[in-house]
Amino acid sequence: MKPAILFGPWLVLAVASCTDDPAPSATIESVTPDQLMPSDDTLDDLTITLRYDDSDGDLGGGVAAVTDCRADGVTIELAIPPIAGEAGQHISGTLDLHVNDVGTLVSTALPQVCSDLGIAELAANTAVFCVVLADAAGHRGGGDCTQPIALAQP
Repeated sequence: MKPAILFGPWLVLAVASCTDDPAPSATIESVTPDQLMPSDDTLDDLTITLRYDDSDGDLGGGVAAVTDCRADGVTIELAIPPIAGEAGQHISGTLDLHVNDVGTLVSTALPQVCSDLGIAELAANTAVFCVVLADAAGHRGGGDCTQPIALAQP
């Protein structure tokens, strides 16, 4: 998989009162496409759009860990570039995470992060991806997972 991460023009900065939890949160808003074909290089790329919220503004410089729930040990970490804002200020916005070249996998044990986020056994020919954000200070949020994504067979 070749990872990429993009920020859209919809990046929003907000000033709010700080909370006790400095860990960033992630909520998946959409996933495209709703079907992947791992055997076709033009149809095997996934975009996960998520909303983030970080009470202390240090998400930039952290990572987005994207775990493929089909097999244990299949996680990519996407570097999060700097995000405008002042240190210590609340930020929120949207990130597009690009997971390129999703391949065929032999299903193995469900990764712990997927289980922790409520994913059970996957149906045949489906995939689920879970995203956990970690800020520059190493604070890891709770994460969120996609709905099942169909995997077309040739």
